[in-house]
Amino acid sequence: MNVREAADGDAEGVHALACELADVTGDEHPALENVRARMMELLGSRNAGVLVAEDGESAGIVGVVSFWIKPDLAHGDTVAEVPMLAVSEESRRAGVGQALMAEVRERAAEMGAALIELVTVPSNVAARDFYRSLGFVETDHVVLEFVGEMDGPPDPDE
Repeated sequence: MNVREAADGDAEGVHALACELADVTGDEHPALENVRARMMELLGSRNAGVLVAEDGESAGIVGVVSFWIKPDLAHGDTVAEVPMLAVSEESRRAGVGQALMAEVRERAAEMGAALIELVTVPSNVAARDFYRSLGFVETDHVVLEFVGEMDGPPDPDE
């Protein structure tokens, strides 16, 4: 297995993994062109990254992780946030996620991060168990996620 920085040609493989993750979390599938655009934005930022894991046998992308480094007032420190980690169903429990997270830890440390934050839905027991196996501690700081459209505030009467 090889872990490397993603490139534009990886967008379809990353999109497929984003769709697998959406199926697990109950989200809608993102559009390929949107995944490509966001991936290129992250890759163009000096404070972010997208890493992919390739299977040596098939040479296909079997895992992806995105991260960014941010100043965090709540922690009073620099934090690496991991909004997406996805491993193809057939490659789970084969060390792909561990390898991706090890690379994130290394890069985040090089960029001055003191903490790593990540989230998952409560129903994703496999992800929660995986993160615990890496030494992450589950907290109840984020108990709800609020998502709103940018077009206007929600109507409080609805």
